[in-house]
Parts: sequence; structure tokens; C-alpha cells
Amino acid sequence: MDRQEKAYECFKEGYNCAQAIIMAFSDDLPIDKELLLKFSSAFGGGFARTRNLCGAVAGIGMVLGVLKDTLGSVAEDKKDIYEKVRNLTDQFEAMNGSLLCGELLKNIKNITKDYVPSERTAEYYAVRPCVKFILEATKLTEDYLVSQGIIKA
Repeated sequence: MDRQEKAYECFKEGYNCAQAIIMAFSDDLPIDKELLLKFSSAFGGGFARTRNLCGAVAGIGMVLGVLKDTLGSVAEDKKDIYEKVRNLTDQFEAMNGSLLCGELLKNIKNITKDYVPSERTAEYYAVRPCVKFILEATKLTEDYLVSQGIIKA
């Protein structure tokens, strides 16, 4: 199963956007899958459904962060990861007009910010563009990691 398909399947199983991204790369990450799911669990709905940073975008940062080489100093490491993640998030934003869940979902009727997740129904999947964002974030991340020789296609 390719990474985009894996991300899609995870989202359809009920995982949030960040979990879908991180699970798409779970075979490449040196962390147990259960732990990956746990540490990405609060990043759905724009971080705990606050509609802030899109979970798919957060997933990009998580994957790159886990696979990052250490350069030697905290300052160098931060600069390096920020640059890499910003490059991909800038591309995502150019494609979609925003990095914020609330803005990405602004045309969805009755979108809420409360902490109770929406039930995953056929109607939910029919109106939410989240799958598009998950697939784009997965592809951006994969293309970058493959181009850098960090993972194989």
C-alpha cells in the first residue's frame, strides 16, 4: 500500500488528520506505532478541535522532526527543522490558501470548535475536504523525503 493510500485508509478508519499523516510514514519512523498514534492524538481539528493549525500540516512537522538529523546545537537544530518544515508548509499554503483548519473548512456548514469530534458518516466524508489535505500533505512530505534520500519511494 502506498503512503497516500495508507493515510487515506487511516483517516477513513477514524484517525485524525495528523495521525493519518504520521501513520502513512510509520514504517519509516523509529518509533512504535502505538506511541506515534498517542503523541499525534491531540492534533485533529486544528489542535484539539480549536480549528487552528491543520492536523495534516502538523503531521508534516511531526514526520520531518522524527526523521531529522541532529546537527549539534539546539539553535542549529531548530533553524534546520524550521527551514525544512516551512518549505513544505509554504507549499501546502500556496495550494490551499491557508494552514488553519478553520479557514480550510470555512465553507462547511455547522462546523464546530467544541471538543467533541464529529461522527464519521458518509455525509461527513462527502462534505469535508480533509482527505484532499491529507493526500497533499502526504505527497509533499514523501516527495521531499525521497528527494533527500531519507526514505525510499
